[in-house]
Amino acid sequence: MKRPRLNSLRTFAAAGRRLSFSLAAEDLKISQAAVSQQMRQLEVYLDTALFIRHHRRLSLTSTGRAYLDAVHEALDRLDTVTDQLFPGQHSQAVTLRCTSAIATLWLAPQLKSLQQLHPNIQLRIKTLDSSSDPLSMSDLEIFIASDNKIDAHTKKLLTSTITPVCSPVLLSSRLRPEGPVDLLAFDLIHVLGYDDDWHRWFRIHHQNNVNVPRGLSVDGSLIAIEAALRGDGIMLGRRPFIDRHLESGELVEVFTKPFYLHSDYYLRQPAEIMARRENKIVGNWLTQLASQKSISGIE
Repeated sequence: MKRPRLNSLRTFAAAGRRLSFSLAAEDLKISQAAVSQQMRQLEVYLDTALFIRHHRRLSLTSTGRAYLDAVHEALDRLDTVTDQLFPGQHSQAVTLRCTSAIATLWLAPQLKSLQQLHPNIQLRIKTLDSSSDPLSMSDLEIFIASDNKIDAHTKKLLTSTITPVCSPVLLSSRLRPEGPVDLLAFDLIHVLGYDDDWHRWFRIHHQNNVNVPRGLSVDGSLIAIEAALRGDGIMLGRRPFIDRHLESGELVEVFTKPFYLHSDYYLRQPAEIMARRENKIVGNWLTQLASQKSISGIE
């Protein structure tokens, strides 16, 4: 039995992803009529309807959804093997926008695995913490969401566990804190941009009337970690980003009980951007990275 042509399957993958023949045509740089004709021919060839054609939109039949998943998997595998067997034929650059802490503490140690899997993809990380920097200057973005930033192209990437941490030296000559109010006897390290973390932490852990001291304020999580490593005070560390410091023993959790906060990080990947195969690969890699419990350290 002859199989559908690869070109038709790539067109089906684009149309199924976008649920629009016109948008698929834009992605593939062909005419809408060509996409529509190829899909009709594919359905005739398979003797099965893949799409339900509504007045101004498309949806997939149950068979179409199942076939789309299989086609995506097969095409991705084919492209990956091609990149590995024939390196250097072409390279694709993907720009990711995130904070310097995410880039340095979480992504940098894992970049080798992406390079090994996809040697032709060049991941460019923009460590711009300014909220005014538009996503249009990058392909993907990792951020802590506010209500006005959540849209159809945004999905939750990971949940960060926020916990008080410090250098073990700081606790070596003092009684270990047993409860939240005990932290007031220590110097606290605040991170600009996360100004409300300590106030939220005390409020959630039933210390509403505590006047949280300002202590040391630093511009960024990386500087806060350096201060904590020196023994300058206690900071609210965000896991998984501080996991390597906890595993090495350079930092320790202050409490043996789980006095935690949580913060959600999101990945924005607009559909028109994700039409590019390399962007999809990086987006999937980030999702898989976040889901690995051994890396995330999230309970």
